[in-house]
Amino acid sequence: MEMLIGLELFLIFIVIGFFIIWVWALIDIITSKFQEDLMQVIWLLVVFFLPFIGVLLYLMIGRSMKLIPKINGDDPTNKYDLLAKIKVLLDEGVISEAEFEAEKQKILNG
Repeated sequence: MEMLIGLELFLIFIVIGFFIIWVWALIDIITSKFQEDLMQVIWLLVVFFLPFIGVLLYLMIGRSMKLIPKINGDDPTNKYDLLAKIKVLLDEGVISEAEFEAEKQKILNG
């Protein structure tokens, strides 16, 4: 009898764990940008209607179809963010003043 309770508890944890992964996959699909807009809808439907297989396929294939954000040198806010990051590295002593100036010129010149 105690073994059955342990087995039931184990199965409950497996089901709860899978449910959490399923919800995470749905949220990840909804909040991500894909290379093609239609792929987001397709992955959402696959994961929603085929939970186990859909999640496995999404983890193996779908995540590689997401759009990778590019660093755009034309965006001034991005330049300032990059400058702030290298300034922190300079302040922490990770890079030298010469390296800081060289990186700063690369960022500012595009």
